[in-house]
Amino acid sequence: MSIFTLCLLVASAEAFSFASSPLQSRTAVIQQTRHRSVAAVVVDITSTDEFNNALETAGDSLVVIDYSTSWCGPCKIIAPKYDELSEQYKNVAFLKVMGDSSPDADKLMRSQGVRALPSFHFWKNKKQVDSVSGAKTQALQDAIEQHM
Repeated sequence: MSIFTLCLLVASAEAFSFASSPLQSRTAVIQQTRHRSVAAVVVDITSTDEFNNALETAGDSLVVIDYSTSWCGPCKIIAPKYDELSEQYKNVAFLKVMGDSSPDADKLMRSQGVRALPSFHFWKNKKQVDSVSGAKTQALQDAIEQHM
């Protein structure tokens, strides 16, 4: 096989790879998790306007917001479970704010009083009803069950 053919094959493979950045929208992303696929329905929020619109649109449904950053180890650990929960609880709105994705996202996190990562805030009827700090899967699921 010639060098030219090898380079062409490598370039073709890279052109068709579908790797996504961690900051891309997670809406309807299929994610592989331990021998099964989960359709994650988590919407990225990058500004206060998007945040307010999401709360308004949710009406009386529960809204769960994951405040994270790309460099946070515990955030990366709990992210697959958060995606699984978004598939399990279809009547709950799951949002994600990556604080280091933009100045507006950082401002939003600060305005919501986020001091630990990850932090999960629970909203119902445009009012915050609960929060969970840290990568505590069971506490996250318990809060969802309590406020649905």
